[in-house]
Amino acid sequence: MKKGFFSHQLCYRRSLLSKHILYLTEGNKVDNILPFQREVSLTTFCEGVLFVVSPHFESEKEEFCRTIQKQLSENLLLTVGEAIIQNPVYLRNMADDSDSCSLYSIMTINWATARLRGDEVTLIKIL
Repeated sequence: MKKGFFSHQLCYRRSLLSKHILYLTEGNKVDNILPFQREVSLTTFCEGVLFVVSPHFESEKEEFCRTIQKQLSENLLLTVGEAIIQNPVYLRNMADDSDSCSLYSIMTINWATARLRGDEVTLIKIL
């Protein structure tokens, strides 16, 4: 059975998608990404910006957070989603369609600016 995940924004590979549902297979491989049109049963809502990475990301998540904070402090116009898809740690760990993936979310987003609320990156592992 496929699992669906919905978020305000989704970072997949080099794309930043607003209001899309990510579907994964039972083996946690990306099955499909579709624009949100209506509520779908068995879909998990994930607060913030959701991003898809390889399982190897786990060992580099602290470096990822430090880099995000640096990116945002150096460019006050950069949004969190844009920072993710430009982050070298993310780029090294982008999910491959043929392998299982992990899902993470940065939750502390001010949606009026699409930037962090405060200075700290709150990273949550979804899957």
